[in-house]
Amino acid sequence: MTFFLQLPRQAVLILLLQFTNSLGVSSLVPLMSFFIVDGLKAEPWQVGLYTALLMPLTLLSNRWAGERLDHGFAVRKLLLIPVSAFVLLSALLTQVSSLLMLIVLIAPLMSLSNMGSGTIFTFGRLYAERQALDIGRVNSWLRMTVSLAWMIGPALSFTLVASFGFPVAFTCAFAIGLVYLALWHVVVPADFRAKPRIRPEKGREPVNLGLLIGGMSCIGFVITNSLFVSAMPLYFVNETGLPGSTPGLSLSVKCLVEIFVIFASVRLAERIGTRQVLMLAACLAAVSMLLFTQVSALWQVLTISVLEGTYYGLFAGVAISFVQSFAPDRPGRATAVYMNSLFLGSMIGSVSMGFIASAADFRTVLFVAAVSSMAALATLVVTFRVQPETSET
Repeated sequence: MTFFLQLPRQAVLILLLQFTNSLGVSSLVPLMSFFIVDGLKAEPWQVGLYTALLMPLTLLSNRWAGERLDHGFAVRKLLLIPVSAFVLLSALLTQVSSLLMLIVLIAPLMSLSNMGSGTIFTFGRLYAERQALDIGRVNSWLRMTVSLAWMIGPALSFTLVASFGFPVAFTCAFAIGLVYLALWHVVVPADFRAKPRIRPEKGREPVNLGLLIGGMSCIGFVITNSLFVSAMPLYFVNETGLPGSTPGLSLSVKCLVEIFVIFASVRLAERIGTRQVLMLAACLAAVSMLLFTQVSALWQVLTISVLEGTYYGLFAGVAISFVQSFAPDRPGRATAVYMNSLFLGSMIGSVSMGFIASAADFRTVLFVAAVSSMAALATLVVTFRVQPETSET
């Protein structure tokens, strides 16, 4: 907290910009599958048509944005793309009446909107470098704003849908978009950009093994989280017979603990190293998933949720700094790798959950989630000799 109080006004505004971006995105992304089935009266399998278009476009958009930032494109001009896309798509959603309209109009705009978080992460890192601020701590504060927004956004949107319907929820998202646009205008200087990186004269750039390692380990963590979050409601309520409030209470405890642990993760990384923090997080992730398979009472779920929040807070607090440290001269590309690993891991986990549960049961999904975190641990251990070019934390 002391570090936050010492931040310059511009840094605090960047945090607010990231919070507003994440609040808007989180108010829409979890709602879309529900809107497709309940609002547009489409078949559940048709959700996959929307996702199948959105995810590849998002991966390409993030990669494109990262390259532009690394080669000196103005942050303000680039960030205007996701800001404008979010305002436009939230306005259009109030008028969408068919799945075709959603796929043709909303999915491409949503993929452009998803560029926002990675662009702001890169903006924050570049600003921290210029102001000689602690990059790891700035990254952790930026990641905390994302977690905080995701605690509020989905709950807000689903509450509005339940009380007033989808149009009101989309109108609220549009209002958030207007605030996002206003902050973009105030926060981002017109001439702020990274120092252009000289392109190689001949041939293609060599593969950055460290970035691949960082991205692969992040995917393992995110698959674990995605599998668990997707399976949790049905596992707790239907298979375990716990009260219907259990999934919500579990998620609230996890998110609350996660926010505090994010702050502590940076100090821990300074003592034992960023990779070691991620290795600890992988172990805790596997243990928490295995413990969840044995629960039979609400108090047990809430207790293990503390452990779950601890592992995810450790991961969230240092993962982006770990990935960026393998390409300190290419923060745009490194951040794009980090963001794409989140999107890709989430897609793999959410899609795989249904197949695993259909073939076995929801408890089996949790066992697979534990295996995924152990795969992340194995990646970190086997590649231990591949060290970052510079140590950020």
